[in-house]
Amino acid sequence: MKLRYLAVFLLGAMATVASAADSQLLKLVMPDARVVSGVDVDHIKTTPFGQFFLSQFLVDSGFKELVDATGFDPRRDVHEVVMASPADPAKKTAVLIVRGSFDTARLLTLIQSSGLKVENYHGVPILSNTGGAAHATAFLENSVLVAGDIESVKGAIDRRAADSSLAPDLSAKIGQTSVGQDAWMVSIAPVSSFAAVAPDRNVRGALQGDAFKSIEQSSGSVRFGNVIEINGELIARTPADATSLADVMKFLAGMVQMNATSGQAAQFAALLRNLTVTAQSNAVKFSVMIPEVDFETVLRLASTRTTSRTPKI
Repeated sequence: MKLRYLAVFLLGAMATVASAADSQLLKLVMPDARVVSGVDVDHIKTTPFGQFFLSQFLVDSGFKELVDATGFDPRRDVHEVVMASPADPAKKTAVLIVRGSFDTARLLTLIQSSGLKVENYHGVPILSNTGGAAHATAFLENSVLVAGDIESVKGAIDRRAADSSLAPDLSAKIGQTSVGQDAWMVSIAPVSSFAAVAPDRNVRGALQGDAFKSIEQSSGSVRFGNVIEINGELIARTPADATSLADVMKFLAGMVQMNATSGQAAQFAALLRNLTVTAQSNAVKFSVMIPEVDFETVLRLASTRTTSRTPKI
């Protein structure tokens, strides 16, 4: 079993990023969190999109080796995930919390054999790397995995028996946004604060533009079914900022649909035909309804294009 397959295990969990906010997972989140997101993985698996996603899951020899060695299959054993961060580029802290089914003893033995450092913290073994940026993983019994920087993982362990310490406004917003949704995200951090960590220079510039600078909070949710429902809300500084932001969003959506006349671009633009954007006081609310079969078509086209562009070695 090679170390890179252990990385596949952790990345697979991260890529799955808890619906209707599980209070037991939320209480493990750091008290200074400003961005929290999640997916109800179990429910998504039962939807048409979930079935489509699982059917596209590539199972190669490396993946099979991972499952055989660990007894862990992310398609079956991941149930719910929460991710959170203070959204402070200077701190670079974040935590990933996965509710699932883990053969902890087996996994610990395997991970330890790969050379990771093991530290016992309040009765919980923490596995961490020995060089570079310090990252850690801990298993709370056989049902919860916590991963992130070492201090965030230790903090989650400390909060196991405590009540949630999230900021009241963030906690309230999570409650409003996550109910009845399969995936959700809530941020009480200004959108412009993400510019410093944006990988693309054009994206960094856009986030620092006047329209996005006015966004002080944001939230969104997705509910899967035969029709995929996407809803979001952006809180601007003032009602005037909200009106301007709504106008910019409508203009950009119109430009996409006007200029995408064929191929994949046209398919993507068609997904926006039911987009609605409204400004209410200092809030901009948007929603779009996408037939699930149309969404599958766009994903298939994107996958085909990516595959065709991948150089053969």
